Amino acid sequence: MKRLLTTILSVAFCIAVSAQGICVINGAIADVKCAGGEKVKKVFLVRANEAGQVETVAESKVKKGKYTFEYRLAKDEPVLMYMITGFGEDQGIEVFVEPGEVAVNTASAAQPCGSVVTGTPTNDEYSAFKAVLDDRCKTAEERPVESQKYRESIKTLSGAIRFLIDHNASPMTPLAIERYLLHLLTPAYAEQMLKSVSTTLENHPYYLSLRNKVLAGNLKVGNEAPDIALPMLGGERKLLSDFRGKYVVLNFWTDGCEKSTSMIEELKNLHGVIKESNGEFIIVSFLLATDKAAWAVAVENNGMNLDGWLHACDGVGTESPAAKLLGVDKAPRIVLIEPEGRVVSLDMDIDEVVMRVEQILSGDLYYLDQEE
Repeated sequence: MKRLLTTILSVAFCIAVSAQGICVINGAIADVKCAGGEKVKKVFLVRANEAGQVETVAESKVKKGKYTFEYRLAKDEPVLMYMITGFGEDQGIEVFVEPGEVAVNTASAAQPCGSVVTGTPTNDEYSAFKAVLDDRCKTAEERPVESQKYRESIKTLSGAIRFLIDHNASPMTPLAIERYLLHLLTPAYAEQMLKSVSTTLENHPYYLSLRNKVLAGNLKVGNEAPDIALPMLGGERKLLSDFRGKYVVLNFWTDGCEKSTSMIEELKNLHGVIKESNGEFIIVSFLLATDKAAWAVAVENNGMNLDGWLHACDGVGTESPAAKLLGVDKAPRIVLIEPEGRVVSLDMDIDEVVMRVEQILSGDLYYLDQEE
């Protein structure tokens, strides 16, 4: 009876926390000594924001090898992967945060990546996937991609691919494709894997990220551009797709750069031309800088605070995900995008951009005749 009562109470608790949108993470560490010899005294639940920067959302003291996190998900918050840290530099445990109770069992704090995470659907599916992959502690960046043997290893991953296709509605699937498989796939194969993901995930951050990486892998004139994030100067966050129906002159620039300054002066002239286009064109200038506090000052000092001229910056400089997705490794750079989101040009000089804008405004859609 006692056992039965305990089971009933445990089930009731899981149902209650799930219904309230609460994720309870119960961790147990058998050996609390880290690789450096120190004991784990506190652990942290962290996540990456849209710019890839890590932020802590909860912390817990480790007592007799046990710890607990209780995290309440916001309404409609998607299931995402978080990390449990506190085990030393670059050490952590991957865990999906979703309503329910998660059990994290760690044999040794010196090797937290070997932890077993179970208890909720996505965590169970991800653990099963990693078992199929048999590569528990490695991500794509850590593998010897220069090895011909490894490049050919996609042939041996049919089981992992089949697992992901069979679990195509799981939030972990697009993330796993991006992390473990994408770097091995041809653009055509990558597109097939993207299409295999359930349409129920089409608005999930991991699906959108995978889609952007697939588009970036086949980036060329005539193809759709990745739907980059554009944190605007006024605090609003927009996506490139928010400007569908308009031509977008997207300018990447850096403050204090002579070439960027010269291009900005030419863009001012172009702005005058665009003002007469009845909203058909817009200019979006994306500042590659790490000091967002100086952003408004830079726009003001360069005379770019003009009506209809939009400004974006994510504060991570040349490491900007938006820049990387569009293949921008230095500034200044101009990308011209047509109303359906396809690339017209990836690297025109400013004189050609002005000429092409005027050409389009005259009704000559020259880019339709360009080879893809």
